[in-house]
Amino acid sequence: MSHSLVHKDIRPWPNQLLTRAVIVGHTTTKSSRIWVRVEDLGDFVLLVYPSDKDPGNTISNEFRNVPYTELATLPSWVQRYPFRVLDDIPHDTTHVIDVQGLEPDTEYRYAVFSEHIDRGRIVIGRDYPYRFRTLPVKPGSFSFGFYSCHMPYKVSLFNRTSVVNEHMWDCFNEVLDRHYRQGLRFVIAGGDQVYADGIKTLDIWKYLNSVMQKVDGKLLPEQADMVSWYRDIYHGYWGFPSVRRSFAGYPTYMIWDDHELGDGWGSFLLGGNKDELDERFPERKEKGLTRAECIELQGRMRVAAVQVYREYQHSHNPDTGPAGQNEVFDYNFTAQGAAFYVLDGRGYRDINRRSRRILGNSQFNRFKQWLENLDPDQTPFLFVVSAVPLLHMIPVLVNADDSVLADMADLQDDLRDAWENEKHDSERKALVRALFAAAARGIRICILSGDVHTSAAFRMVDDETGAIMYQLTSSAITYNKPRLLGWILGNTVAESGASPDGYSFERLALYTDSNFSLIQVDPDRELVIFRLYGEQNVSDPDEEHPDRAVTHSIAGIECWFNI
Repeated sequence: MSHSLVHKDIRPWPNQLLTRAVIVGHTTTKSSRIWVRVEDLGDFVLLVYPSDKDPGNTISNEFRNVPYTELATLPSWVQRYPFRVLDDIPHDTTHVIDVQGLEPDTEYRYAVFSEHIDRGRIVIGRDYPYRFRTLPVKPGSFSFGFYSCHMPYKVSLFNRTSVVNEHMWDCFNEVLDRHYRQGLRFVIAGGDQVYADGIKTLDIWKYLNSVMQKVDGKLLPEQADMVSWYRDIYHGYWGFPSVRRSFAGYPTYMIWDDHELGDGWGSFLLGGNKDELDERFPERKEKGLTRAECIELQGRMRVAAVQVYREYQHSHNPDTGPAGQNEVFDYNFTAQGAAFYVLDGRGYRDINRRSRRILGNSQFNRFKQWLENLDPDQTPFLFVVSAVPLLHMIPVLVNADDSVLADMADLQDDLRDAWENEKHDSERKALVRALFAAAARGIRICILSGDVHTSAAFRMVDDETGAIMYQLTSSAITYNKPRLLGWILGNTVAESGASPDGYSFERLALYTDSNFSLIQVDPDRELVIFRLYGEQNVSDPDEEHPDRAVTHSIAGIECWFNI
């Protein structure tokens, strides 16, 4: 019996699912990586051209005519990148095109042409002009967006799934568009871009528990079924027009966190006195499955999650090597005199490992070597993306994962996720030493994080050298309600103090509602500006006094850091 979700409409998605879409990925001064998902099989062409070659939008207006049949009539300066999608199984009708030979600091428009639909027509790019901008050659002032934790659903008492907070993406696009002409270059998605287990009606782990079985010695479901489940998650979470608009207009760099795999991935204790496998598989005894069989199913789910993460997120990031047994998802890039390193805090995470339980030895050494080779004269600014904040909680709290309160609140995996948990002491201290050593060499460091559904800005000072680092946490953009952990972080963590790792910290800002952020870098003034944005719902419309009604406005917190 097949439990695949391919071509099945059995899920209670309250929104339109993702069919055709495009993501502008890793973009340099001369190239851009374009991810495309098409709805049908066949032959397609990606068309790319400089905006200034078409000041009257003549070509863009032609794209809106149906059908558009004469590709040969397009000017020679329109680049053509043909590609073919003949099978929807290997990559879920997704394709990645590396566009080369571009000019620096130039706006390009693009569209996707289908050669077989209605005798040929534009299938992406007809509704409005799609565009992106390449990076400048010279260092200078620029800005970029950052967000995490996209979970825009809730379930009613009657088990009905509905959408909440999706309008935050409209706010996000408004802010991005406003800063586009002033040097906004790209967006970083800091983790939990989808939730495999966000709510019970759409939870694929719950679905796994309901269908897992052993038939004639064969453990079901099949691997291909699990792949279809993870793809279905992306189809739903990325189906919103406002989400697709952000992806299509700004180069977007992504990294996963736990919910692209499963809640608390890598932070569940297995074996020993406290085996938490049954929390992942609460129905295993009822189904007559052994512990070993559930571990096998969990491994299959990981393989499926990795495949689909690569298809939908990592494929448009900078190259880190081909798919294979040794998946490398951490990566780095540079932009206008700033260096960026995006750490993978989930792919290697294993709380049951003896050491380096978060990053693993290979990734840690890779990052440390890269960090030591940075030249502060060439890249004076460094942004390190760590989905889980390096500093956010107090040790007494995060090391209480065995307490009755933590157990009742189902916080154990969240507390073990924290960098400040005692199980990560050695790895955290080594990371802090490496970062402060780079800061002492004159590199200005900011850590960007999400995950915790509370936003904050911190300053950290090395008590011995006086070196300074900053951390910005921006979470969550659409989550329907704050987690208990987020409330704890926002209301119980000290605003300043001393870390046992040898540095002092001060919390500079705190924001507990849905939010996203904009980071501006000004090398001339050695200045970084952090802006946290959230929606401020001032009042409801008043029919008797409409002049008093202010329903939706963008409110924010701004921090200026001379670093």
